[in-house]
Amino acid sequence: MYAYLPDYIAKSIFEMDLEKLREAGVKGIAVDIDNTLVPMKTREPGPEAAEWIDKVKGLGFKVCILSNSRKHRTRLFMDKLGIHGIGLANKPGRRGYRGVAKYMGLSHGECAILGDQLFTDIKGGVRAGFVTVFTEYLDSNEILWVRLKRKFEQRLIKKHMDGIKRI
Repeated sequence: MYAYLPDYIAKSIFEMDLEKLREAGVKGIAVDIDNTLVPMKTREPGPEAAEWIDKVKGLGFKVCILSNSRKHRTRLFMDKLGIHGIGLANKPGRRGYRGVAKYMGLSHGECAILGDQLFTDIKGGVRAGFVTVFTEYLDSNEILWVRLKRKFEQRLIKKHMDGIKRI
């Protein structure tokens, strides 16, 4: 069960304290697309996502996308934001996380994953040795399977909230 618990929890990537990640030794950030960087089913990144990516880069972090979305969707976001990414990452599998660390030229402990799903983003990050940040999802318009998983996520977070740091 503890493989699902994040190191940190944030309202959103846009409101989190990136300096706390730096203090934790993070040098590279992998971010999920759907419901983390943009609301679900958003066709392309908007100004807020682009500004956040620029802010992260400006603070000296390396940044890329790690998504279970199809490759052409990930490629669109990569091209629009000017960053690297891995689509069809098969999270929580380790392959995508290894690819992120390799691309950034960092150890797994120097990388963070920011995502809205405990059973994919966070579990995979924990298994890969990344610093993990669980964010609230941006849009509740999700497929049935994800909505069902949300109920379990909420229970786990509520039960263990005292042990998870806010960022």
